[in-house]
Amino acid sequence: MPTRTTGPTDDSATGVSCRVALLCGALLLAASGLAAALIDPTTTAQLRLDQAQADLRVNDAVEGEPPAFDCGDLFYDDGTAENAIFFGGGQAGEDDHFLGVRFELADFGLVPNQVELTGFCISNQIDLTVVGGPWPNQVFVYRDNEGLPDIDNPQREATVLTGDGLGAFVVDFDQAWRLDEPVFWIMVRGDPVNAGEDFNVETDQSSEPSGNSWLTDRGLDFIFQTEQNLMIRATVAALPLPPAPEPVPILGPGGLFVLLGALLALALVAVRRLDAAREKVKYLRP
Repeated sequence: MPTRTTGPTDDSATGVSCRVALLCGALLLAASGLAAALIDPTTTAQLRLDQAQADLRVNDAVEGEPPAFDCGDLFYDDGTAENAIFFGGGQAGEDDHFLGVRFELADFGLVPNQVELTGFCISNQIDLTVVGGPWPNQVFVYRDNEGLPDIDNPQREATVLTGDGLGAFVVDFDQAWRLDEPVFWIMVRGDPVNAGEDFNVETDQSSEPSGNSWLTDRGLDFIFQTEQNLMIRATVAALPLPPAPEPVPILGPGGLFVLLGALLALALVAVRRLDAAREKVKYLRP
């Protein structure tokens, strides 16, 4: 008498299990690919930075406060770094990635041709060695061009290292730059010389946004203001005042006597000419 099968055989159960496992694997692979597509390098770097920040807070509890940021003369930050904007994935070699500060002389009670830029400094309070720091950063000084940095004509350039938390990186120019316009920019920008590296700029997030910190990861056409104050500072020195005009020599008693005599002689000549003209008019009358 034939036996009725009420469930799958072992072979069929094994086949179903394999198909389910393959389907789950495919779904996991697709989900991971979608997540990778949705999370850009900056977001990924921020996750790494969050871990570094947690490590920093633990280290602070043991080692104390990070180095003070007290250099520079012109700045919009409060001196304390709460976070950083971080370009990871080797983007320090991409020149369409840059961020920096737009300095307006009027904000500091200055006018063009009053000071010269002698250098700058960048905050380096956060220890990011756990995620690969320190990194080289190319920093450029630009003129303002209708509200944007004139990135085609850098006025000064320097390389700095940030990300080890050892204190501010200070740059002094070999030759100062006269600030003859009311606005200038200091920008950290990707450069091919740093291809494969990361770069970051620390931020003051506890102060009100100044509106002078800017960022882009797609070139100048997409630059926008950040809500944080980037911790980049300018160092300036006063220009010498223009020489005073030569003073008019003061006449002594002798010089004053000569001047009065000359004026009296001119007055007498004028009177005589006037009298002669009157006599001539009388003679010509009928």
